[in-house]
Amino acid sequence: MSAPVIQALGMVSPLGALIQGCAALRAGISRRSPSPYLTCAVEGESRPQPLVSCEAFIATLGFSNLGRLVALVSEALKDLGTRVDLSQLPADTLLFMALPDPLERAMPVGPELEEDEPRRYQVLGRRVMERALKGLGLRWTGGAWRFFGGGNAAFAQALGAAVDAVAQRHCQACLVIAVDSLAGPDVLPEFLEARRLKKGDRPTGFIPGEGAVALLLTSRGQVSAPGGPEPRIVIRAVELGEDSRFRGAELPPDGRVLSGCVASALRAAGVEGQRLALIGDLNGEEYRAREWGMLLVQLRTLRLGEAVTSWFPADGFGETGAASGALGLCAAVRGLQRRYSPSPTPLVVSISDGGERAAILVSAES
Repeated sequence: MSAPVIQALGMVSPLGALIQGCAALRAGISRRSPSPYLTCAVEGESRPQPLVSCEAFIATLGFSNLGRLVALVSEALKDLGTRVDLSQLPADTLLFMALPDPLERAMPVGPELEEDEPRRYQVLGRRVMERALKGLGLRWTGGAWRFFGGGNAAFAQALGAAVDAVAQRHCQACLVIAVDSLAGPDVLPEFLEARRLKKGDRPTGFIPGEGAVALLLTSRGQVSAPGGPEPRIVIRAVELGEDSRFRGAELPPDGRVLSGCVASALRAAGVEGQRLALIGDLNGEEYRAREWGMLLVQLRTLRLGEAVTSWFPADGFGETGAASGALGLCAAVRGLQRRYSPSPTPLVVSISDGGERAAILVSAES
């Protein structure tokens, strides 16, 4: 079965679009700035201090809730549109979208949706896509839409479904989108109250960020984007897992399920024994750091590869939730295309607040 190819990528982030944003991330640049929406008390300070956030001001300034997600998706599609004509996608193109649970982003939902999680994702996803397409003057002429939630691993779930659809020849192409914002005015107070945000007197916690990614996935024989000197990237493996040890669970994480996802991805791609480059979603929270440490211990025990190099996109983008795996994939793709990746087969690893775990392995087309 031939591995699907990423024909084109589009991205919006606090550091810019795909090329600029990934270059800035590699250079260690960050645009952390005081949030315009919220201040907080800090021990030792007589006046309230602003929270620090990573915002994609070019897209989201002045927006909240649904409008913020629409603005982010619109910018990601614009960036993708510089590389492929979105009005000329194959008629059977399928859409797969990863997005946050509206209840976890302080978005109002009707009482009929409060107990219906799958429908919440569907309603939110359709509203975001319809408004983004309308704002760009685009009309969807492709096939069905599917929506995925599951925290940071939501993108891997969406990508895995798209990979299967292309591999099984259910369609010629898939448009895969991931979007999330944790930096808007509606959701910040909830994170602050839950003591999850990093601030002056709390060194552990995350810096809220936001972003969106849109990618066009096709089979290897399908050519829909102009070629260039940079290699095309193939999806070699997408592995998903479910862990009973997660944030707030009785037992702390031990990294076994996550390392199992990584091991399965390496074996599926047949690349065991190479240098490992892991692109993770560490964000400053203690439980994620603990699980990451246990992951490294497990990988060393399994002897699946040589020395491990770790990249953490949250250093530049902030915590980006359902979009984090997609932004990590962008970093992996650009690292391979520009030949600065420390491994020919980087892995994007995702840890959700719930039990969802995932690993995505990519490589340059041979």
